[in-house]
Amino acid sequence: MLKTFVAGGDLAGSVTVKEYKGHYFPPSVQDLPLQWKQLQSFDAADNDVIICSYPKSGFHWIWEVVTMLLNNTSVISKELPAKYVLEAGTIKKLQQSPQPRVLGSHMYYEELPVSIRQKKCKIINVIRDPRAVAVSSFHFFTKLKESKWKGTWAGYLNLFLDGKVLFNGWFQHTQLWERVRQNNPDNPIHVLSYEDAKKNPFYEFKRLSQFLQLDVKDSMIMTIAENTNFSQIKTSKKAIAEHRLGSVFVGNTYPLYRKGTEDDWKSHFTLQQNAEFEQIYKDRMHNNKVQLKSIVNPNSNDTGCVETTRYESKL
Repeated sequence: MLKTFVAGGDLAGSVTVKEYKGHYFPPSVQDLPLQWKQLQSFDAADNDVIICSYPKSGFHWIWEVVTMLLNNTSVISKELPAKYVLEAGTIKKLQQSPQPRVLGSHMYYEELPVSIRQKKCKIINVIRDPRAVAVSSFHFFTKLKESKWKGTWAGYLNLFLDGKVLFNGWFQHTQLWERVRQNNPDNPIHVLSYEDAKKNPFYEFKRLSQFLQLDVKDSMIMTIAENTNFSQIKTSKKAIAEHRLGSVFVGNTYPLYRKGTEDDWKSHFTLQQNAEFEQIYKDRMHNNKVQLKSIVNPNSNDTGCVETTRYESKL
């Protein structure tokens, strides 16, 4: 069923989505019931790795890193990570892909194929500052023809905070995944902060290697960190992406690799918008164990995530 959300008040902007089982998909997605059924039939292998994140949180980047680590190589893949997103409707092709497979999903844990949960496949849960996510998704969906987004940044931010955008809300997604980690301690789920990985890629990629139980030398991890910096990936993927996906975006240009920085949101948020956003974050996330350092301690140069019991404990 198609739905159109309009930004409230005098804010300009609206977005049209296709709703199925409470999820908001691009309007052009065909036969969602069939795709959902095929998704659940996916037979995961024990060595499959699944990267789970809210959209625009760094999936494509981390997919490259994990693929390199699994194959013990520093060469960037010629594949497009989007091909391996479970809900993208290519289940039959994914089933036939050579192992080990690095898969991705923007869905909740309970909606992943049953086989992934039964076999306790390793899951990497990527978290990024929602302000950066909001800005990145605004630019992406503005250029995505099928999203039908028309409006201003302020209008988009209004809908983003309400979860009335493609793939629903960041807050709900992040809270549900934390609940999964708490309720399923035996499942191998690794939390990766986008900001931490940008700040110290070698350390975070080494932690990834250890989580995946791989024997990758430090020298290889260092080279992987160097070869997966934003400019390198953008250069390597541009021709492939433009050829395969360019036509679905305004100007026939693939906008995925835009800036890749962790603080570009500062050039979009006004001081008032940021103050209001931080207060909303505190109100909605105060019970979460994983907190964002950039909001918990905004005057610090530190970034990433911090483990705590309540937000107030960091004041």
